[in-house]
Amino acid sequence: MNKAIKLAAVLFIMILCTTISSYSAEKQVLLKTTSTWDNAEYKKLKIRKPEVTVLKIIINVNEELPMHKHDLVNIAYVNKGTLTVTTDNNKEITLHEGEVLPELIGKYHYGKNAGKEPVELVVFYIGEKGTPLSVNK
Repeated sequence: MNKAIKLAAVLFIMILCTTISSYSAEKQVLLKTTSTWDNAEYKKLKIRKPEVTVLKIIINVNEELPMHKHDLVNIAYVNKGTLTVTTDNNKEITLHEGEVLPELIGKYHYGKNAGKEPVELVVFYIGEKGTPLSVNK
């Protein structure tokens, strides 16, 4: 009888803990990577004074951004539309709504909206305070 009471108590506690710790929020990993989209490995980051910037960028239909590069880590989330990114040596990637792009570092490229609706990006930049977010060619 004593064992039955102990077992029931343990089961009750387990059910209680499961109920208390459950929640309805959903998680989905959108990106987990150690490299940019062209497979260039991230090097050891030496950031003494980190600065994080988040931009919402809208690229209109048939709009092409200037050729530019980034000297910091940045990740773009395509909230709406379809974006094509092309490097200065014509390597290309196309991203659609809901996809994530680990941007190139130190390599010139540009983005273009060849779709039928504006592209809406949310871009997260992480780097040394004062580092320009992009540098045009």
